[in-house]
Amino acid sequence: MLIWTVSFLTLALLAGALGFSGYTSTAPKVTATTAAGMARMLFLVFLFAALVTLVLGFVRGW
Repeated sequence: MLIWTVSFLTLALLAGALGFSGYTSTAPKVTATTAAGMARMLFLVFLFAALVTLVLGFVRGW
């Protein structure tokens, strides 16, 4: 469970850094606001997943 928590937390921090830093996408047909919005959404999803796995790890025992 701890490995899943660390994985989700790492993905959340990466998505948050890309979404909230103003990073602009260089991919064609993807606007910067769309990419930033997707990164912010993924940040929240992965952060929630990290918290859930952390709580489940404490409840079940490591």
